[in-house]
Amino acid sequence: MHKHVILLLLVIGVSLFPYSYSEGIPDWVKNNASWWSERLISQSEFTNGLEFLINEGIIYIPTTEPGIPGPDKIIPDWVRNTAGWWSNNQIPDSEFVNAMKYLIEIGLIEVNASSPEFVQEETSTIVNDDVTVPLHMLFEGYNHIPNNGKFALDVKIFDAEKYSGTKFGGNNDYIIDGVKIELILINEENEIIHTFDGITVNGIVRYEVLPTETSLTNGLWLLNNEYTVKVTAYNFEQSVEKNYYFVAMQSVR
Repeated sequence: MHKHVILLLLVIGVSLFPYSYSEGIPDWVKNNASWWSERLISQSEFTNGLEFLINEGIIYIPTTEPGIPGPDKIIPDWVRNTAGWWSNNQIPDSEFVNAMKYLIEIGLIEVNASSPEFVQEETSTIVNDDVTVPLHMLFEGYNHIPNNGKFALDVKIFDAEKYSGTKFGGNNDYIIDGVKIELILINEENEIIHTFDGITVNGIVRYEVLPTETSLTNGLWLLNNEYTVKVTAYNFEQSVEKNYYFVAMQSVR
């Protein structure tokens, strides 16, 4: 009965609280963590729920080499305590995520997703009202996704004269709004399967796409295929183009 309740809450939560890496983990996840820390739900219900959240992109874990899963492995009490503290807002999201990373490393959770990686792009120049503006473009997105999962990519534009580092978050005094961003999704056969465009707000344009929204005939990303996202920033007659890549993996669900 508890399991049905947890799964129902997870489904409702995913529909009501879309993931945003920059905004942190949704608060509703803390209910599950609190119940498990108080031993109101089983270890398997908790780990199954976490695996679901990670594969849906709600909780993101940095790339790591997972251990071999096994039924005899028991989650240490310190992890349970961490979950309880986090659910009560006594520790930050980062400490909870580190505990979850530990569970993956020892093989209690198997996932095909990893945290968005920061990619620093070379500085380029466009012209705005006859004033040369050097652009610095950073990406924050998914590098590996389940073959039925959503791909997401944030494109952020900075004034390179003011900021040229690798940190995607923050530095909002240096962002550039009003830049048109065009994204073209291409498969390994160099075929365009989806397009999208937007204007930077708070320096960012977010691109999200499911395989069912592309021209892929089977409604799934092709396994082990590398997809290319061509990202072009426009301002008047000037433009700069950079590429981002991701690979489709087998879904564990």
